[in-house]
Amino acid sequence: MMKTWIGIVTFFALFVPVFAGAQGINTNVALAVAEDEAIFRSQVRYRRATDDPTGMDREVEALVLPQTLVYGVTPRWTAFVTLPVLALRKIELGDGRVNKDSAVGDLRLLARYTLLADDPAPLSTRRLALLAGMKFPTGARRFGSPSFDPILGLVGTWAANRHEVDLDALYTITTERNDVEVGDQFAYDAAYRYRIWPARFGRRLLQFNGVLEMNGRWAAKTRIDGRTVAASGGSVLELSPGAQFITGRFIVEVSVQIPVWQDPNGSQIEEDFTGVLSMRIPFDVGLR
Repeated sequence: MMKTWIGIVTFFALFVPVFAGAQGINTNVALAVAEDEAIFRSQVRYRRATDDPTGMDREVEALVLPQTLVYGVTPRWTAFVTLPVLALRKIELGDGRVNKDSAVGDLRLLARYTLLADDPAPLSTRRLALLAGMKFPTGARRFGSPSFDPILGLVGTWAANRHEVDLDALYTITTERNDVEVGDQFAYDAAYRYRIWPARFGRRLLQFNGVLEMNGRWAAKTRIDGRTVAASGGSVLELSPGAQFITGRFIVEVSVQIPVWQDPNGSQIEEDFTGVLSMRIPFDVGLR
């Protein structure tokens, strides 16, 4: 049971993004959210892993639903709340047995402060923002960690007419609680977005974008009762092509994350791919 729990913690560390707001799919952006406006994002992430180094022919399928609410506090401050929901995890063992379960993950609260905002021309911007927040142990024990973990990071965005480049880096400092310390986590991403249509905006603000990303995740090994768990932590680097359709009322986006390099520690199963589908709905909050 403990080994299963540790595997799920590592799974969340490498599979669930810390947050994603504004216009990124798997990469965070530094674009502003208008004051007293909000964005609700519902995402579906399907992961399949079948490369079992133990020769036991284990296979894992998981369906995770990260739910994110973004709120523009001021022109420089933006707040994020993310709750990942594990809708289904299925493990097929080599002897034909199948284990299925589901649960709610750990809540994450983050704030983004814009350090630099330069808009030299219409449809052009350069922005740099600081990220800070906390991971709270609100999830089920088997699908989260029991600690309160600080999160720090930077995110930058450069946009000029039809082109946009986004970069981010976030570090989660894990802490020990109940003799369990899940390893520190580092996420880093780079994205290029190109507006395929329209070449020029008219009266209707419809938009279709092509997106290409590189998404990296690293997690240190877990320690329990002072002992290091060999089959925990690891690294993965993914190439993630995707597309976005943007209207004035909602955004629909799809992406496929394909591992180009991965190094899971111990007997963990290597990932095949992750499919992503999400929708974002902006709305006025009316608190001011």
